Amino acid sequence: MKIQVRHLHRLLLLLSEKTREPLDRAGLRNMAAGIGGISEDYLYKKIFYEIRDRDEEECLSLRDAQLNSIASFLGYRNIPALVAAFDSPADEQLQSLVGSYYIYVRQNSSKGLIFQSPVEIKESEGNFILRLKGPSWTYEGDLKIKHGCLFVLLASPEHKSFYHIYKIGTRRDPRVIQGIFSGVSTAFDPIGGRAVLLKVRTPFSTLKNQAFTAEELHKTGLPERKILARYFQDYSKNNLSINKVVGFEIEDLEE
Repeated sequence: MKIQVRHLHRLLLLLSEKTREPLDRAGLRNMAAGIGGISEDYLYKKIFYEIRDRDEEECLSLRDAQLNSIASFLGYRNIPALVAAFDSPADEQLQSLVGSYYIYVRQNSSKGLIFQSPVEIKESEGNFILRLKGPSWTYEGDLKIKHGCLFVLLASPEHKSFYHIYKIGTRRDPRVIQGIFSGVSTAFDPIGGRAVLLKVRTPFSTLKNQAFTAEELHKTGLPERKILARYFQDYSKNNLSINKVVGFEIEDLEE
């Protein structure tokens, strides 16, 4: 395929950032070994050396197979997806959200268990993905921003889904994000409630699912958990559900 010199410059810079190798002969050798399926000479002679003195808008003809291997190594489906990402810069506000979180929601019952689940926000091919790891299922969805709010429809491979909306305004890298969710219970009743995302400086893979009562959270003595306990303590402020459906008649609305 034909690819512009400016895109090849960006490609080499991304390789250097990911591998933490310098853009020199030795660094390119190590990059090629990490990618696999391409040679040091390909990176050095076909790309690095060729683009040194060329205009940014010039094009080189390079084989798709090698370029696709590099794109895959960088986390993209293929080289056209990588080039598209270069030409459509990521939203800086969404970029600032990338990282690990705990999400807190209250169980839809008077018992009031507060569930803590791992969440990560990551960038993939110019899109931003929110992934939530529950005790049984993992949910994923594309994260969008509009009118100062984050929107995401989280779906599991088992076809269960929840819709989340969070207030963010114009803030970059917020530590705590408040929102609401809606979905269905395990009995397939519509439910909704408040949700809190708390950013943590810990890898997503090490985060754990846990459940607490408000009293247990309070007793930990940690200031953040005391605040979470107070926030989720009141059922009426945190949970929404419908009456029991019997005949789909007006009488169903009576307690």
